[in-house]
Amino acid sequence: MSRKFTLLSVVLLLLLIQACSGNGFHLRKSVELTPQFSSTYLKGLSSKNEFSKTFTDALTEAGGSVVESSDQSKVVVNFSRFEEGRRVIAYTSDRRAREYLVFLKVEYSIQNNNNKSVSVPKHRLNIDRSYLYDPDFALGKSEEEKRVKQTLYEEVTRLILLRLKYSQ
Repeated sequence: MSRKFTLLSVVLLLLLIQACSGNGFHLRKSVELTPQFSSTYLKGLSSKNEFSKTFTDALTEAGGSVVESSDQSKVVVNFSRFEEGRRVIAYTSDRRAREYLVFLKVEYSIQNNNNKSVSVPKHRLNIDRSYLYDPDFALGKSEEEKRVKQTLYEEVTRLILLRLKYSQ
């Protein structure tokens, strides 16, 4: 009886592993850009901004680079709106902030610098995330807010790079 049970357990375990291998879960790969986007200029965005650092890192990883002037670039990403912030979305019973919504609003267009034709017309991205706030752990929560902002930056960057990739 025990031998049959062990054999049945092994067979069921193998079936479970095989079923899980085809469930559609795949790790995200970084976006790979063509040489057309080897040099990109970010217009309307401060170079000291954390988002521009995230965008620059992701673009470098994708095979491109950010240049200092539009004369040197093949592509110009024009940010006409970049707004980030947070607002309270829930309060405790004694009217202290309990939950915050961190948001990022970006409006951009992509222009091919060679012939000045617009590759991608103006596009808007509105992304937000919420997090719970506990005043007893204020330092930890400020670190959590930084991580939430970084996640928003990475998501917007990924969406813009995907749009760059498929705008050819």
